Amino acid sequence: MNKQKLSALLRTSLLYTNPQYTDQARRKGKSGKKLTQAIVMQYVLLAAIFTGVYGAILFVIDFSKMPGYFTLYIALFGLLAMSQGISVIYNVFFESKDLEAYLPLPFRQSEIFLSKILAVTLTVVPYILPLFVLFSLTAWQAGNWVFLAVILGFLAFLLILGTMLFICSLIVLALTRTKVFQKHKKLMTTGLMLFSTVLAVAGILFMQLSENNVGNDSQILDRTAMLPLLPIHWAITAPLTGKGLLGWGLLIGLFVILALCIKVFFLPRLYEQLMTVSTAETFKKRKRKNGQTTQQLLRSYNWQLIKEPNIAMQVLSSTAVIPIIMLFSFGSVINQLASEGLPNRLVGVVFVVGMFIAYMSCNQTSFVANLISLDRENYDFIRTLPFSRKAYLKEKFRIGFLIQVIITVGTIVVASIFLKLSPLLLVAGILGAVLGSFVMSTIYFARDYRLLLTNWTSINQLFQRGGGTILMGIFIMVGMFVGALVVAGYAFATFTLPFMPLTPVVIGSLLLICGAILYFYKRRFWDRLE
Repeated sequence: MNKQKLSALLRTSLLYTNPQYTDQARRKGKSGKKLTQAIVMQYVLLAAIFTGVYGAILFVIDFSKMPGYFTLYIALFGLLAMSQGISVIYNVFFESKDLEAYLPLPFRQSEIFLSKILAVTLTVVPYILPLFVLFSLTAWQAGNWVFLAVILGFLAFLLILGTMLFICSLIVLALTRTKVFQKHKKLMTTGLMLFSTVLAVAGILFMQLSENNVGNDSQILDRTAMLPLLPIHWAITAPLTGKGLLGWGLLIGLFVILALCIKVFFLPRLYEQLMTVSTAETFKKRKRKNGQTTQQLLRSYNWQLIKEPNIAMQVLSSTAVIPIIMLFSFGSVINQLASEGLPNRLVGVVFVVGMFIAYMSCNQTSFVANLISLDRENYDFIRTLPFSRKAYLKEKFRIGFLIQVIITVGTIVVASIFLKLSPLLLVAGILGAVLGSFVMSTIYFARDYRLLLTNWTSINQLFQRGGGTILMGIFIMVGMFVGALVVAGYAFATFTLPFMPLTPVVIGSLLLICGAILYFYKRRFWDRLE
């Protein structure tokens, strides 16, 4: 394989992973290798932030003695990586529309595949990098030298990462080869993206709800290990024993088998498959509805905007999956320390947690934060129509807020089942989620109006406005740190201070703060619209 050709293809693929950031870097005078380095550094910083946020959680458990939790965290981050990988692989391979540019050039199909899969790797690695911390930490806890532990962790991480990417590639490539997919491209694309998201969420819920080991002395006990992932624990903790060598053999063997499957069954016809799927058109006769009011037409139009499969699944995976994983990562410990359920005196704490979940799930990638820009050039046309722009944007806001409430309340309801919350605590969590969603939706909807972008070509361009993924990662890290301190401090105060003066004061203060924020945006945003 020609390394120079592969390097050129990889640099080209990297330019399209984040078009908005690429344009920003070019305007700053960066080109060639400096431009590529700037793009790579963006993902390096995101990976460092994500690893710092989630990797810190891992140091509270001795994984060398708890293979159950070891396999649990592999499955958690593995499902998250697969959820991201399936959607990203489909977008990079079949939605990039760059194949025609490669056809007259002397590139082999294996080189194109490898360059694209390496570009995908950069976008997936930040979500799975905590596994490197897990593997290295476990090897060190098992008594291995620090240097050897890092090497073992790195090798295991590479094998797991490659295996997951190969599995995602096989799922996407096999499905897109079927005639059903080519005939019903849009419907099947939606199903593919929905499958990846449901796979992650359902897997997380199944693993957490299957917990069956609870200590009687507030001590965290191990859980039942997942047998398919147990050989990884053998390979990490005892690499030179019989079990350890068997674990390494299974990891390497699975990696090689999947690589051979792609090389033998898919690479020889990759060009034809990419061209077939990329040029497939779906024609659907739209039903005409008569007698609709203007408000009904606008509502129907706005719902159509968010039904685009790629946009919908990228938004849902960013706003729903990560908060759920975070909630259940902490919830697993809480559930063991409070096996009989949380007491009702924590009603104020659960209310704050509901607001915190709304903060985590409502960000620059959510629907409400991009709903105006999704109009594209239609927004300028709609402004010329004889009705109020304020009324039009309010209708948009109601739809975005409704979606955000469904996401946050759904998270709270599912968590309440796992944490065995009483009806009072469930209602408190829902009320906090609704209030938090309304405040955060207002903030991000006004932000979308302020940073309006109607000539975008990739949804990532919208996500990168106002600081991009790096700033988003900082907000998540700071939000998690501050939120954890506030919730932990409030919970401690609830058990040490009288209930009546404390809870009304805290909730009343939060209501006043939220009211002040909403009043500010009413005066500075809504009242200034025509």
